[in-house]
Amino acid sequence: MSGCGKTSAAKKLFIKPTDQVAIFDPLNDYEGKLAGRVVRSYSNLRDFAAAVIAGRKTKQGFKIAYYPKRETTEEDFDKFCSIAWGAGDGKHAKPLKVICEEVAEHSNTAGKATGYHGKLLRLGRKYGIHTINMFQRGQEVSKTIIDNCQFACVMMQKADDSAHYIQRKTGIYSRDIITLEKLEYILQDGKKWRKGKIIW
Repeated sequence: MSGCGKTSAAKKLFIKPTDQVAIFDPLNDYEGKLAGRVVRSYSNLRDFAAAVIAGRKTKQGFKIAYYPKRETTEEDFDKFCSIAWGAGDGKHAKPLKVICEEVAEHSNTAGKATGYHGKLLRLGRKYGIHTINMFQRGQEVSKTIIDNCQFACVMMQKADDSAHYIQRKTGIYSRDIITLEKLEYILQDGKKWRKGKIIW
């Protein structure tokens, strides 16, 4: 649910200082530093693409965000994903970690993922791309996200039916999901999971 700590989970659980990271950041949640590194934000998609491509030509870590400074659309998200797709390289020394914020706001289906986001989800790992998808309700986003993910980070839910839906999709017991409080999470790796809490 809103305010449970989704962005905090992305920052604390999945990103390291040496990672190469591209971020779809429509609400400017990543301004400042991420994993101790300054996030370079670009409002122009061409400038964002140039920065990512330049970064991928090195083995150095980077944190680069696309923040359009206006209300974003599904088309904006697809263009961001196309740049991430183009930066994939299965032979690169580092994977490209792609953070996709507000996925439900920028997709129009709960079925099979479409466009470049679908390519990232289904084929990304082959090309060294690891996507991190952020959303509030699993029922509102493509089933491809949950079906294809290695890791699932489940946080506080507002309604019990959301917890039951997540159990059906992941196998994590709804009784454990329902008890989660703010900043608490269940991190699933494959079919195994553990509980934890984000500490700042």
